[in-house]
Amino acid sequence: MIPCSIRLREALKEKVEEISTERGYRSCSAFMVEAIEEKLRRDDALESMSETEARIAASFNQVHRQLQSLHTAIQGQFALTDALAKYLLTCIVEPPGELLTSARARAKDRYEKLLRMAAKTITREIENPLMETVNDGNDVRPPRAQPELGRCAIRTCG
Repeated sequence: MIPCSIRLREALKEKVEEISTERGYRSCSAFMVEAIEEKLRRDDALESMSETEARIAASFNQVHRQLQSLHTAIQGQFALTDALAKYLLTCIVEPPGELLTSARARAKDRYEKLLRMAAKTITREIENPLMETVNDGNDVRPPRAQPELGRCAIRTCG
């Protein structure tokens, strides 16, 4: 070891001597060397902690950006759904009075089927909700062949 001398106030020197004898150090110098090493380890730990905090903050910022993007996408989906509902309500003609009760009953059944399909889609019980609609909920799955061009499985009104 290389010798190094330091100057201490009298009160500090007395405290160092007292603690070093209490704790069983060979000398005051041994106590001071250990104290300096401990201080350096703490500084390294603090520096490491600061780097960890910076990584955590960066992760939080990334999650915030992803949530903001998701929020924007949800707002877009809501706007599209709202526009579609307004369009449908504007364009669909209400049935005559004598057919209104049966039309409402069929609409309620279709609505309940739509909710069941949405729940299945969310829980990923069905792969393709459009194919489920075409099959009217039957468990028979069509073959995995590519659809032919010019054919559409979705029925259109009009």
